[in-house]
Amino acid sequence: MSSYIERYERRRLRSSYVSVTFSISLVLVLLGTLFLLLFNAQRLGDYFKEQLVLTAYIRTEAKEVEIEQLVKSLAVSSYVKESTFVSKEEAAANYTEEIDQDFVAFLGFNPLRDGVEVRIKAEFISSDFANQLTADLLNKSFIEEVIYDVELLELLESNFKIIRSALMVASGLLLLISLLLINSSIRLSIFSKRLVLKTMRLVGAKKSFIRRPFIRIYAGLGLIGATLATLLLLALIGQLNTLYPSLDLLGEPLPIMVIIASLYLIALLITLISAYLSTSRFLSLKATSNFS
Repeated sequence: MSSYIERYERRRLRSSYVSVTFSISLVLVLLGTLFLLLFNAQRLGDYFKEQLVLTAYIRTEAKEVEIEQLVKSLAVSSYVKESTFVSKEEAAANYTEEIDQDFVAFLGFNPLRDGVEVRIKAEFISSDFANQLTADLLNKSFIEEVIYDVELLELLESNFKIIRSALMVASGLLLLISLLLINSSIRLSIFSKRLVLKTMRLVGAKKSFIRRPFIRIYAGLGLIGATLATLLLLALIGQLNTLYPSLDLLGEPLPIMVIIASLYLIALLITLISAYLSTSRFLSLKATSNFS
């Protein structure tokens, strides 16, 4: 009978430790993801800004040498990330693939126009700059029209700072929630060992002697949880880097190292403080109390 009780207690103890570890790791993954977004907010903003395409449509009577000179002059400009000439045939082929229907055969003619697509570097993108570039291009006699997504540009300009501030607030709130959740998990785990604490108190063990192994165990669980969170976060970063290589999340290792170090530090501090406070709470009760 005693061996059965011992096995049951060991299983319950392992289950308690596993629960605390996974609670810590899952919370840290969420926190690390928010930190990752916060550290790369500028890069993400630049990435989306550089997806904005300004298209200059060419008149049908334009000479080929004029188009080549325009593309070359834009390519060497300090503010241009990329400039590409897209013929109306290429545009029709791309649009046909996009809608999965041959609209040229249906209409009997190709309504699209030759154009030069320009992607501007993120540090130059603004409504004023886009308007100025549009005016400069329209001054050329062979440019018929210049268009770009005005609403998208205004959205990027107005919401970028708001999004960054929101991420900072969300990170602070999640850090507070992490503290409360991990603290609750550790308190519940220590509460399940209240009889052990009571027994040690009754035999006259000092509080520091009783508290020490609990602090050591939960600090270790915190480090294990941080390790699991780090592995999951690195897998997430690798996946994002594969899906969006232009973000180059692995290009600068310093932010990732800072995030990982922060996760370990947070896990260690929260578990140390929570274990200390939780054990102190139970040890402050009278040895004859029922610890309920």
